Amino acid sequence: MRVVAVLSLLACLSSSALAQQLIPAPLRLVVEQYAPANFPVGMVFDQEGALYYNEKTTGRVRRIAPDGRTDPQPIATFTTSALQERGLLGLTLSPNFAESRVMYLVYTKEGTARSYPANTLVRLHLGEDGRAARVDELLSLPITNGYLMHNGGNVHFGPDGALYVSFGDFGEAAKAQDLEALQGKILRYRVEDEGPLLIPDDNPFPGSPVYAYGLRNPFDFTFDPFNGNLFAAEVGPSCDDELNLILPGWNYGWREGYECVGTGYIPGLRLYAPPLLSFTPVEAPTGILIYDGEMFPEWQGNLLWCNWNFGDLRRAVLDETRTRVLEVHKIDLGQTQCRIDLVQAPDGALLFGTVGSFGGAIMRLSRGS
Repeated sequence: MRVVAVLSLLACLSSSALAQQLIPAPLRLVVEQYAPANFPVGMVFDQEGALYYNEKTTGRVRRIAPDGRTDPQPIATFTTSALQERGLLGLTLSPNFAESRVMYLVYTKEGTARSYPANTLVRLHLGEDGRAARVDELLSLPITNGYLMHNGGNVHFGPDGALYVSFGDFGEAAKAQDLEALQGKILRYRVEDEGPLLIPDDNPFPGSPVYAYGLRNPFDFTFDPFNGNLFAAEVGPSCDDELNLILPGWNYGWREGYECVGTGYIPGLRLYAPPLLSFTPVEAPTGILIYDGEMFPEWQGNLLWCNWNFGDLRRAVLDETRTRVLEVHKIDLGQTQCRIDLVQAPDGALLFGTVGSFGGAIMRLSRGS
């Protein structure tokens, strides 16, 4: 791997007396290219340390072996509509992936003369050769207005074993408040590696897959390994990009005629949950995770995310209840940009997707000696 930058960051101590006695060694950060990649989005490691990732624009799903070698042949290729925010987006593995060889993906299925383009959730079965053997279509939401933005779509299993799926509003803000529509929501299903999507009995709205609503464009979400809380990155309009703590049945405020309120309350809106953080001007937060690795013990429990607009990697310190942000830090990546997805490697390093000056790559952030 090629070293791009070696950076230093000196940790701060709140007490000057302690600082005189316990001066920490500088935290040296190494940024290097893990693998070249074509618009890498939706990354996940399996239990053996292999990395699977989506190529947004080509529709290809690829595998990088634990030794860092990229399989020259994709494991699957989807015919996708990839303009603007559409494309091959979310990716997750079955909790039973080691035995079942099943993964779940969200992508924008290309339209035909008889059908609209549609954001689609599929289940992909791998054969003995590691290539796609069967694809089951589980859910499809047609984009009937031709809109190319607000197309956030991701998929993750929660610690409860349920499958969570996010969809943007497809440019129709009113649908984010409509509990009969699935756009502008985070959905929760029960699913096996064979069979249909089922609605759990303990969902907040009986008979409905809706878990949370009032969302504009939830690009990614993550579960807190310390307590199971769900956090989501929300891409706003000309203001109020957000990081949200997602609570079952709560409303996150996006609607027709939305007025920017930051972290304030919206009077009269039922079960409104204000964001943990709000960004104006907008930053377009993308990949998000809670760090629990061993490589950076000083970051354990912190919320990290990339943002598309500026290419920053941010780190938020949470309070002891893990429901409020105490402080936010920018992690200096030098000339590298954290633009798309963010994932924690088995050794505790961080991988993130970028495009632009590197021609498309998966980068690795690790601790220097």
